[in-house]
Amino acid sequence: MFPVFEQVAEMNRAYMANVLKGMDSAVAFSTKASAFSVKAANEFAAATSADLHALAGVKAPQDLVPLRAKQLEEKADWAASTSRAALDMMASAQTEAFSFAEQQAAEAAKTFVANLDRMAKAAPQNVPGAEYAMSAMKAAVETSMAAFETVAKATKEGVEYAGTQVKAAAKAAPKRR
Repeated sequence: MFPVFEQVAEMNRAYMANVLKGMDSAVAFSTKASAFSVKAANEFAAATSADLHALAGVKAPQDLVPLRAKQLEEKADWAASTSRAALDMMASAQTEAFSFAEQQAAEAAKTFVANLDRMAKAAPQNVPGAEYAMSAMKAAVETSMAAFETVAKATKEGVEYAGTQVKAAAKAAPKRR
């Protein structure tokens, strides 16, 4: 087998390993989100059932209004806490995904440049301009990675800003007793 083909096959194996890591993370988050959804639905159903039983046990009409007010307040508190938990889970997943993508992009660029260097060394030496073409390709990859890092940094700052705004809004929201 030619060294170039072996190098391309190794690049493909590394790429597939990274894809599988990403898929494992996505499945883990999906499992966590599904469990969260089922738990929230069960809590809501149980609370609704308890509310209906309490309503069925009302003896006097004047007891109905305070009971419903209490039930609605409890539902609002539950909705607020469940929403906060969901937002925290999504923010955590987003941070993890962004970190994974950033890490994989940096690793892929390093691997690509290293493979370019190996291919340049393995390439026939008598081909005019081959060395310049390889160095131009390497420079293009390094330039695109610098641009990616700039965009990634700006995106990360935007995500962090949005996250702090959501947390600040959640803290500023009126709390019920």
